[in-house]
Amino acid sequence: FLVMDNIFSALCTTCHDKTGWVGSLHATSPATWDGSGIDPWPYTSWTTVAENACLSCHTSHMAGSPEWLLTQVFEEDTCLACHDGSTATKNIDTEIRKPYRHPVDSYSGVHEPNEDPLLMPRHVECQDCHNPHAVQSTTASAPNASGALAEVPGVSSAGGTVDPAAYQYEVCFRCHADSVGVPAPYIQRAILDPNIRLKFDLSNPSYHPVEGPGQNSSVPSLISPLTTSSVIYCTDCHANDSGPGAGGSGPAGPHGSNWQYLLEREYRTADNTSESYQAYSLCYKCHSRNSILANQSFKEHDKHIRGEKAPCSVCHDPHGISITQGTTTNNTHLINFDTSIVQADPKSGRLEFQDDGTFKGRCYLRCHGKDHSPKSY
Repeated sequence: FLVMDNIFSALCTTCHDKTGWVGSLHATSPATWDGSGIDPWPYTSWTTVAENACLSCHTSHMAGSPEWLLTQVFEEDTCLACHDGSTATKNIDTEIRKPYRHPVDSYSGVHEPNEDPLLMPRHVECQDCHNPHAVQSTTASAPNASGALAEVPGVSSAGGTVDPAAYQYEVCFRCHADSVGVPAPYIQRAILDPNIRLKFDLSNPSYHPVEGPGQNSSVPSLISPLTTSSVIYCTDCHANDSGPGAGGSGPAGPHGSNWQYLLEREYRTADNTSESYQAYSLCYKCHSRNSILANQSFKEHDKHIRGEKAPCSVCHDPHGISITQGTTTNNTHLINFDTSIVQADPKSGRLEFQDDGTFKGRCYLRCHGKDHSPKSY
């Protein structure tokens, strides 16, 4: 009854010319429904994602979400009709039900395709990270955005909006940098800053190398092929705990995890943690446990981690320390003390680390009842 056959959305695309659609996954995928759950295409006889194309997500009449003509009332349900393992290979539905996750089911009707990342009401929907009209299967190397993030707006390292984002971290900065209502850090530190963009800045005294290579040219604990010139993704740490980075068969990406802070692996931050590979498996993914416990970079590592049962996070702030608050004397090596465990040195009143050169330094603090007034190495 149509004016032309709409297989592969030939009718839809006579009027709608979506950026990135031609050649995208949703336009070309040969995936079929396996018959489990709810049929994602109840009104057509076509059997692949490519054949249904636009009709995989949209319907012309009686739409569940009228404004965008989505098939379902809730945005994520439109995506999960296929991304529950019944059509798409990987099951995202199981990931977003884990205890630590991007809570896409907590919001509805908030996301707008043309929203300003710096002014939008705080929320997260699938479409904040993925553009369903342009998504690709292409891979990339850090810090470049992969095809999964194609044609998604972001926030640059300078704090301005970019469309589309060129780097993965620009997509993360939509919510974890300058956005309205960004939450306070989970761990109370000597220097507190909820803005992750500022903590990764390349002018900082120290940072994990997300935007570019790090400041420290001597890191003996790095596991090959990592070097001090390496750059990493946010998702090297924050990712599904059942995904490929953790050695699992689940989907990649920061959808959900059983580990706190939506981490790919376990990372304990509580005082009096007994050291083990498992307890700090996130750190030991990149930093050799043997090197750390052999004191190759800091001669008191073993004493602190195993002897005193102090977690890595008591001294190290994993994202970085902004140059607007920290210094190259006191905050190299990601030093930013957890003040729930470490207090100021009662003799000098100082709570700080002082960098005295390669593998040299001193600390002014009180920890586990012991005064460092200072302690030098």
